[in-house]
Amino acid sequence: MPTIMPPGGDVDWRKDEGVLGVIGVAPWATIEFLRAFYALIPASKDWHYPRVVTDTNTKLPSRGRHFQLGERDPSPFIAETIEELTTLGATVIVLPCNTAHLLYDRWASASSVPIPHIVGETVALAARNGARVVTAFSSASLASFDLYGSFIEKSDMRCHRLGADDQALISAMLEEVKIHSQVGPINLERLDLLCERLHSFEVDTVLLGCTELSCIAPRLRAAGFNVFDSNQALAERALALVTGITTDA
Repeated sequence: MPTIMPPGGDVDWRKDEGVLGVIGVAPWATIEFLRAFYALIPASKDWHYPRVVTDTNTKLPSRGRHFQLGERDPSPFIAETIEELTTLGATVIVLPCNTAHLLYDRWASASSVPIPHIVGETVALAARNGARVVTAFSSASLASFDLYGSFIEKSDMRCHRLGADDQALISAMLEEVKIHSQVGPINLERLDLLCERLHSFEVDTVLLGCTELSCIAPRLRAAGFNVFDSNQALAERALALVTGITTDA
């Protein structure tokens, strides 16, 4: 990959601007992450955006099947991808997949560049914005290990954990997004009922702890919740590390 320094004049950018490397494991989630990242940048010309190197590799072993069925650990392959992206010039690397962060220490510990932790960034964003009683919508694997719950409670917020039926709804919505890039009307109606139950438990904040759930954020906000999307939280941290630009959140 070429290294292109700013020529100055009208076509210019910071000489110390970094390069973002993205490990994409699911197409729609990767697209949503990039949409969130680019939307944060005050750009009027193409060269105002930082360089991004994306490897959307749908052949990386399934994180869910590793935990649920004992299939191959994706960690060595993710670590290899990190090395490749670093060689291509990435100065910051992100993995927009919450479930993979159950294995974060296995694939991130040897990295020579920063790799923000998506769960930590999402919970921190909620805490900075005054969340009190929080529930996380995440994959079945992530929920079973209670990764969000532990991060939430370490941040002095109260966590409402979903029951089995409600978690089954989240899993069903995830499957729909994987196939159709959106949630269908039947599950949206079920989501509305879930929102009513969450209000009864005094939940004020919902964390979208799966990068494929961005599409339901408007419906949750309309139902009266503060919503923090893991894609958005990761994008904000990545932007700060690559460019130094921080948001108001």
